[in-house]
Amino acid sequence: MPGQSHYDVLGVSPAAKADAVRRAYLRQARRWHPDRPSGDPERMRAVNEAWQVLGDLRSRAAYDRTLARRAPAPASSAPPASTPRPASTPRPASSPRPAETPPEPSAATGPPLEMVGFRWRWISLAATVAVAVAVVLILMATSAIDDSDPARPITASAPVSQSRPEPGDCFLIGSTTLISVACEQPHDGKLVEWIPLGAPCPPDTELHWVRSAQEAVCYHPPSG
Repeated sequence: MPGQSHYDVLGVSPAAKADAVRRAYLRQARRWHPDRPSGDPERMRAVNEAWQVLGDLRSRAAYDRTLARRAPAPASSAPPASTPRPASTPRPASSPRPAETPPEPSAATGPPLEMVGFRWRWISLAATVAVAVAVVLILMATSAIDDSDPARPITASAPVSQSRPEPGDCFLIGSTTLISVACEQPHDGKLVEWIPLGAPCPPDTELHWVRSAQEAVCYHPPSG
C-alpha cells in the first residue's frame, strides 16, 4: 500500500523472526483473499508482494538495507554559533527618576489563585477521562483481532466458494470456505479427494469435514 513498508502490510516488526512473518502472512491472506466476504484484491496483492520479499532471507536482508538508507538522518545537536556582542556605548548622565507609583489593578494581572487551581483540576480530570477512554478503545480493538495460531486448522462452517479446490490444489482452511492458493505459497494442505459422509480417507492423508457442504476433504498436510 502507498506509504507503507512490507512490514506494515503484514503487521509485524522489522525484528520479527521468519516464523512470525509466515504466520502474519497467513492471517492477512485469510482476511483479504478475494474469495472471502471481506476480500480486497488490492490488499491481497500487497500482502503477496510483501511475502515474496520478506519470505526469503536474502531478499529480506536487501530490503532491510534499503529501509535503513531511507531513514532520515538525526538532526545535528551542535550549539548555534555565538553572535558578537555590540560594543558598549557610554551611559548618559543619570537624571533624577520620578517617584514610582504602584500599578493600578487590571485584568492583565491574571485571575486569582483560587480560579487557577479550579481550572487545573478540571483540566486534569478531562485528561484522565480521555486516557481511560483511549485505553478502553485500544483493548476493544486488540480483542477483535484474530491472532489464532495459523498452524491450527479452522473448521469450515459454510460450503466452499466458487473457486472450490480440486484434487492436486493447495488451499487454506478458512472460517467459511476452503481458499485455493498456489502451492509455492504457505498453505494448510494439498487436496487429494472429496469424500461423502462416513467414507474413509486413503492412508497417509488427513481428513477435514465441511459441515455445511456435507462433504469432507482428504489432504496431505504441508511438509516441514
